[in-house]
Amino acid sequence: MIQPVTPDLAKEFKLPDGAGALIGEVTKDSPADKAGLKEGDVVTEFNGKKVTDSRHLRLMISKTAPETKASLKVLREGKEQTFTVKLGELPTEGLAKSGGGSGGLRRGTRADPLDGVTVEDLDARARRQFNIPNRVHGALVTDVETGSAAAAAGMRPGNVIIEINRQRVTGADEAVELSEKIKGDRLLLRVWGNGGSRYVIVETKSKRA
Repeated sequence: MIQPVTPDLAKEFKLPDGAGALIGEVTKDSPADKAGLKEGDVVTEFNGKKVTDSRHLRLMISKTAPETKASLKVLREGKEQTFTVKLGELPTEGLAKSGGGSGGLRRGTRADPLDGVTVEDLDARARRQFNIPNRVHGALVTDVETGSAAAAAGMRPGNVIIEINRQRVTGADEAVELSEKIKGDRLLLRVWGNGGSRYVIVETKSKRA
């Protein structure tokens, strides 16, 4: 996951100018991870061509066939290094983390605050579709059942669950794991949507009744 290099970030990462693409996160076992790239690296060249910004890098990668070996020039802690990355292919569809059921985070027969919510991992496709910035991490909400407590609280597809009861959520698997530890019928979520994050209280139907 890459992000633009702001003037403040350029100073922080000791960049001579604002050009390049900052790596904000490296997914485990991804092509970048296997090549040795790390969070905080700044990609300055792709196959010998200067990278002006993160959008430019995405464009160059999209025009390069999967399984192609590409050379990346990177600044790491102010020192220049070169890496060879074998490009992978971005899946056209995300993998829904539904826990084997049709209701996403629904579990068993008892009501709980996240009953009726389906989540999946954030990927580039979802970020483009819902205009989600690279700084936002969490679990993407893909479906909210009509009439559920989450729907009543204002949650909608395209929202991103950032925190569950003040615990950070890094992806769909973690959201499911945290939801399984919920006790009671009320919880606090921090949710991103419509360009910003907000806190949301979600209660079960029985509680609201």
